[in-house]
This record gives sequence, C-alpha cells and structure tokens, in this order.
Amino acid sequence: ALVGDAELDEGNVYECLQEGWKHGLRNTWWIIDYNRQSLDGVVHEGLWAKIEAIFKAFGWRVEVLRFGALQRAAFAEPGGERLKKWIEDCPNSLYSALTFMGGAAWRKRLMDDLGDQGDVAALIERRSDGEISELMNNLGGQCLETLLEAFSRADDDRPTVFLAYTIKGWGTPLAGHKDNHAGLMTKAQMADFQKIMGVAEGEEWEPFATVSAPDDLKSALAEAPFFAKGPRRYSAPRVPSPGPVFLDDEMLSTQAGLGKILDALARGDSELSQRILTTSPDVTVSTNLGGWVNRRGLFARQAKGDTFREERIPSAQKWAFSPEGQHIELGIAEMNLFLLLGAAGLSHSLFGERLIPVGTVYDPFVARGLDAMNYACYQDARFIIAGTPSGVTLAPEGGAHQSIGAQLIGMSQDGIVSFEPAFLDELSIIMDWSFDYLQRDGEGDPDERTWLRDETGGSVYLRLSTRPVEQVRAWSREDARFRR
Repeated sequence: ALVGDAELDEGNVYECLQEGWKHGLRNTWWIIDYNRQSLDGVVHEGLWAKIEAIFKAFGWRVEVLRFGALQRAAFAEPGGERLKKWIEDCPNSLYSALTFMGGAAWRKRLMDDLGDQGDVAALIERRSDGEISELMNNLGGQCLETLLEAFSRADDDRPTVFLAYTIKGWGTPLAGHKDNHAGLMTKAQMADFQKIMGVAEGEEWEPFATVSAPDDLKSALAEAPFFAKGPRRYSAPRVPSPGPVFLDDEMLSTQAGLGKILDALARGDSELSQRILTTSPDVTVSTNLGGWVNRRGLFARQAKGDTFREERIPSAQKWAFSPEGQHIELGIAEMNLFLLLGAAGLSHSLFGERLIPVGTVYDPFVARGLDAMNYACYQDARFIIAGTPSGVTLAPEGGAHQSIGAQLIGMSQDGIVSFEPAFLDELSIIMDWSFDYLQRDGEGDPDERTWLRDETGGSVYLRLSTRPVEQVRAWSREDARFRR
C-alpha cells in the first residue's frame, strides 16, 4: 500500500496496526511517501522517529530510506560527513523552501553554513548549481537504486514499512513549495516541463513517447509478474441457500432470532454454512453470535484452546481458536469491522472464492465505521451487517446507546439495502433473500426511481432489536405474497 505521511494523522491507521499485530499480519508492505508536506503546510519535525517507533512496536520491519545513491556517494567524499550532518539537521520547512528556490539558493545556504569548514566547502564548489540541486533532491524515495536495494532486503513474510523520503512535486516548478498541493502550473511552465521531459508536441498522451525502444519496454511489462498472469479480477459460482430457517418461538426478539438462525445453519453441513464468515468488534456474545461461534469456532492461524474450558470453569462459550474457525474476533474499533467486511466481501472478485461475511455491532456505533462502510459499498463489496440492538432497546444502558437516526444511514447509503423486521418469520425470509442478493452480479442499472439493485445485487443492513415481541403469524410461510 502507498501511504502519504500526512495520512498517518488518521487514528484508524493505528487501530488497524494494533489489530494486525493481534492476528499475526504477514506479507504486507507499506510505502510511506515521506515528503514532509501536508495539504496546508509542512509536517512537524521528527515525525519520522515517531512513525518508526510505532511500527516497530507492532512488530514491523522499518526501512528508513533517507538518502539516495548520489547523496551516499557524496558523503563518501572528503567533507561528506559534514554535508550529511547538515542535511540531517536541516528543518523540513527550510529544506522544502531551498528545494523550491533551486541550485543557487542551495549553494548560498550551504556555503553560509559550511563554507569555512574545509573539505566540505570544496565538495560544494566542485559542483554546478544544477548538480547541487540534483544532489540535494536525490532523496531515498526518489532513487530507484535505493528503493530496489531496500525491497530486496525484505525477503520474508514479516510486515515491512518503507519510510521513503521524497520531495513533493519533484521535477516540477512547484517542487517544495508549501502551497503546491493545490497549485497549478501555468501554460508557460507546462510548455517548459514538456521540453524537459522530452515529449514532442502532439504526443502528450502517448505512453511511450520518450522511450527509445518502446517494443522492448512493452515486452518487459507484459512479462512482469504483475501483468503476466492476466486479469486480476475473478468470479465465483453462487452458493445456494438451503432455504429459510423458520423459528417457532412464540416470544422472541429479532436479535435472538438472528442468533438462532445462524446456530441452525451452523448445525448443518450446507455449502452456505461453510462459506459464512462472521465477525464482531468485541460484542460477539452480546449480539447473539455465541451459538454460531460455539459450533464453528474462532479463526486464528495457530490453534489455541479455551483455557477456561480446559480448567473446567463453567462457561456457556467455547472460545477456541483454529485455522478452520469461521468467526474473526475484533477489538472495539468499528472501522476495522467494516474494513474486514469490505475485504471479505470482495473475496469472490479478488481470489475467486466466495465468502458470505456477516458482521454484528451495536447499531448506534455503525456511525463509527461509516468511512470504511462507504468505501466498501463503493467497491461493490458484499456483506451483511446487523446493527443490533437498534432503536431505543439499549436505552437502559444510557442515552448514547439509542440509535434513532441510524436508519437514515441504511436508507441513504448507495450499495446497501436495509431492513427493520419486527417478526421472526420476516427475518427468516429476509436472511434467505440476503444470501442470494449478496451474490447477484447482473449488468442492469439501479432503478432510477428507487435506486434498488435487484439485478446487480449489493450488501444488506439489518436493524434488529432485543425487545421480545409476541409472534403474530397471520400468514402462511409458503405464501408467495408474504415472501415477496
């Protein structure tokens, strides 16, 4: 993944790092574009050290790529250590400003600070303004040789972060300027830039315009592992549902009904039950997933027994982990919940294997994961999220646990359809319909009036309750009109 340094201000990044550590994250590279500039200015001094410490604390390998090959060669010259020390001590804002001003400004500042220190002055004097600018811009993240060396060192499955020093706007007239995020080059600057890049007039959109041997490059790209295996999107056959699971309870809540339906599926051996993956942010038991987990177990790469059960301590829960487990337990971070649902809900497209992700969370806290939920729907991920308890059924715990506005989320979010069933038979029909709806992949457009995706499919949001209600069965379960 490519990450901007200013994006590391977002708290959910660290929620994710901690969750990854809990689950033994492997085979992951993050490349941080450390240009030390955010949208509005320059980042705080010493941020790199904080980033390094945090990633190391969670077990990551950290590769700090500060200097390019050209700079490292200069450091090996007489006086080079002085230049290196100056670069290390230079404030981010000053380095950015000098980059924008160019070679003459670099020379003046370096000579002002180092000109009376012997060998380093000669090192500077030997170079033209253009060469000095090139040298000072040769940071590790912009040096292909340095990047390849670092990538080759990460030759195992340990998660690795590359903190790659770069210059924002490198190679453009706006490089280094604190306003360059929203900056636009003038027509004259664009014309000069085109000449510098060697792109002939009329070939602005030709991908290989400046390549001397385009056929050789095209062949190399075609044979690269990233492209050689062909399309990177897959599909998976639909998994049939065994049909609605009806419950005969006379007095029960819809949250308890969800738990019983999943428990009944867990008792069977249908293909659907083998494909269901449940997850919850530390509310597994209190959202009635306990029965499912007892039968299907928790997922972990390495088996781990239930210590309480092994010590013969009475408990209704079987909290045993194994690679075959079908429930992933998360910490209290709803962003991680929707990140997981989104990723699992794309398994058919990314890996050609169908999963049916089902998540549960207290309904008022759906709002905590809205960003990830929105992106999951945007990517057409398929999952069921049960917001439960919803409404005012959690009010005895406190006013903040009421969710009297969350239904607006389900109504307005494109890519997800929402239901608020009152009775168990309704829930049974909706669940069975949802298992099919998640797997639809038709080509039709959403309805222009209702925005429903009956052909294309999507995700499902269930708002359930802990309030037991008397079950009214004034209709036949086989009635097609009721099912519709």
